[in-house]
Amino acid sequence: MFCPKCGTPNAAEAKICSSCGGVLQAHAGSGPADRVEYYTAILGPENQDYYLDQFDRFDCDGDINPTWHWPAFFVSFLWLLYRKMWVPAVVYFFAPLLLLGFLSVTGSIILTSLGYLLYTVGVVALFPMYANALYYRHCKKQIAAVSASSADVQQQLGELSARGGTSSVKVIGVAAAASVAVIGIFAAIAIPVYQNYSVKAHTEQAYALGKAASGKVSEFYASHGAIPSSLSEAGFAQPIPSYVRDISMNPRKGAVTVTMDGPVVGGKSLTLEPLLNRSGQLDWDCTSEQIQASYLPQPCRHQNGT
Repeated sequence: MFCPKCGTPNAAEAKICSSCGGVLQAHAGSGPADRVEYYTAILGPENQDYYLDQFDRFDCDGDINPTWHWPAFFVSFLWLLYRKMWVPAVVYFFAPLLLLGFLSVTGSIILTSLGYLLYTVGVVALFPMYANALYYRHCKKQIAAVSASSADVQQQLGELSARGGTSSVKVIGVAAAASVAVIGIFAAIAIPVYQNYSVKAHTEQAYALGKAASGKVSEFYASHGAIPSSLSEAGFAQPIPSYVRDISMNPRKGAVTVTMDGPVVGGKSLTLEPLLNRSGQLDWDCTSEQIQASYLPQPCRHQNGT
């Protein structure tokens, strides 16, 4: 017989629960148990009163309203495992890894920033706000499945007790250890991919910076018929980002050189060289003998012989 207080199954003839000492009463009648009995069975004894109160509010309101849940805020993944919500736990664990892989492939700085912003808001704010609602939906789904599988009330309650409750420390420990191993594997794959994406994005932006500077040189040449002595004289005053070490101009040739900073390409440069076209205006060719072709923007790759 199932104990409605702590969820422990007992012998059919038992009067007292072998675990908590509560009085056992057989379910009267052949109809279904009431919702509190179902909830009690699947919740188990841990924090039972708290969740019964939350579930009662959801039932009375007929809707799932946001309610803050601290365990879901501090130990989200472990809380999902503890409450035996296996599928949401898997989704929660793999979501950031899949997001990282997707954003690395897209190569968009804006999309990457927006994606991580939305993910952070979801994890930090939305998940704890709707954790109780998620658990409520999970329990309701389990109750519906068990109710449809058997007409025997005690069997239903016993099965809910087995499906629900909380996971043992051993199960959580094994899952946490496996998670660390999986994270290590994904990190070994994702970190190089993300680094390549980051370096490529920075060289793209460095090229854009060089284009802006060369544009000012072109404007100066069109107005004065001569190459300026410096980028300052040409009117270029754009701030230099952290991934660019220096941007300079050769006063004799007018070539604009952007020197990179940071990992992989730190100290290496790309150069925009001016050519006088038939109209008497300056065209620009991007070249680089130092930066690996796969990191260069397409205009620079073409000039780099790739």
